[in-house]
Amino acid sequence: MDQIKNTIHIVGAGLAGSECAFQLAERGHKVFLYEMRCQGLTTPAHKTKDFAELVCSNSFGSLADYSAPGQLKWEAEKLNSLVLKSAKENSV
Repeated sequence: MDQIKNTIHIVGAGLAGSECAFQLAERGHKVFLYEMRCQGLTTPAHKTKDFAELVCSNSFGSLADYSAPGQLKWEAEKLNSLVLKSAKENSV
C-alpha cells in the first residue's frame, strides 16, 4: 500500500475521533490526531485539554440492549472499543 494511504489525519479528538485514531493505529496506520483544546483552550462544556473528555453523565446514553445507544455500545464492545472500555472501567 502506498504511504499516503497509510497516513491518516483526524480532526477532532472527541469520543469518535479518539476511537477512530485508536482503531486505525491498531491496524497499522500512521495517525495524526488534532484537537483545538491542546492549545489550552476550553469551552463551557470542556474543562480540560484532554482527548475524549466526557462532558456529561449521559454521554453514552441508555444501557438498555433494545435501545439505539445500547445497540451501539454492544457493537462497539465487539469491535474492542477503547473509549467504551475506559468509560466502563471509570463509571460511578
